Amino acid sequence: MRSAQRKSLPTTVVALLVSGLLVSGLPAPVPAGAATPITEYGPVPSSLPVGGACEVEFDHSGALWVEQYLSSQVARFDPATGQFANFSTPMPLSVPGGMDLDPAGDLWMPQVTGNSLLRVDTADGSMTEFPLPWADAFALQPLGIPLHSGLGLANDLALGPDGALWFTLGGLDSIGRYDPATGQWSKYRVPGEVLGQVGALFGIIKPGPGRTVVFDLPQVNKVATLDVDTHVFTQYPMPTPGSFPVGVRTAADGTIWVGEALGMKIARINPTTGQVTEYPLLGVGGLLTGVLSGLGVGSIGNPLPMPGPIAEAGDGNIYFSVSFPALFGLGNQIARFDPVTHQVRMWSTPSSASYPCDINVHQPGAVWFGLLTSNKIGKLDIAAT
Repeated sequence: MRSAQRKSLPTTVVALLVSGLLVSGLPAPVPAGAATPITEYGPVPSSLPVGGACEVEFDHSGALWVEQYLSSQVARFDPATGQFANFSTPMPLSVPGGMDLDPAGDLWMPQVTGNSLLRVDTADGSMTEFPLPWADAFALQPLGIPLHSGLGLANDLALGPDGALWFTLGGLDSIGRYDPATGQWSKYRVPGEVLGQVGALFGIIKPGPGRTVVFDLPQVNKVATLDVDTHVFTQYPMPTPGSFPVGVRTAADGTIWVGEALGMKIARINPTTGQVTEYPLLGVGGLLTGVLSGLGVGSIGNPLPMPGPIAEAGDGNIYFSVSFPALFGLGNQIARFDPVTHQVRMWSTPSSASYPCDINVHQPGAVWFGLLTSNKIGKLDIAAT
């Protein structure tokens, strides 16, 4: 989700792009000056100049909650009135991670540097911390401010089919589990995973097909599922070497969709057969047209189609952010892939270099997302596309 070491694009790849020798799938960017179906709201109130709006999640009342990754705050947005309310985590600089709702309507998220889970009461914004029982570094209370840290590096969380909360533990090469009903903690080491801390800030976990949770292993170029009953892991290597899968989501038919950031592809995994099908996004028509049409007008961002978080919306299409990771500059697009025709359409956000950080498809007819660098939230109106 979220950050990465800066690298340079290999000279040979640049030469091929310029000479037009790389040809594959051809995304169709929206022409410069065309009306955009994307509306932005904000900026989200923040204690820092850039709060780092990332994941967004609807509560049971229809309010949209916004994780602010950099300012360690969580905001509540009322789509009807456009009003924000902001709430700070108990520990400063706790870095709240990916969110999910429990059946009671409470919002849960890990605190990456706080080595804990955080429960937010969506009625009033009050928060309760649940320290992880592993990898504590220190716990202090100077001036009554809770300061705690550890090496668990939990980054994302999902409600599993067993009613428990499952979360990534990048620093421990594991997947963690917390049962709110019993208070029981468990963790399960990912087989063969020895570089967890390298990819901890990209660790995304979501409900998987059947009785599983699904998560990415970008640093080893795999996607994996964990059966919540048997605790058996199943791993799916990506066909493209070094593709860096940083987005995973399960579709209605039980297939898993993946955003391969450095491979500049999206992929579909059939968990029944194990088959992985990739769909390239990089092509002369898509890339060069996007560069040329964006010169001097409109929103500007990294034109490379580097997909991140991904999801199937109610219209049956696959939507994903074009931003991950920020290796070559910040992206500014939301894309749609038609799984039947394989056509791709991309829309630029009104804000330049906005870094759309995550997407939410729970509201019919819309795709909502956080914009990390502009600290706004965005809405793609599906009907207007």
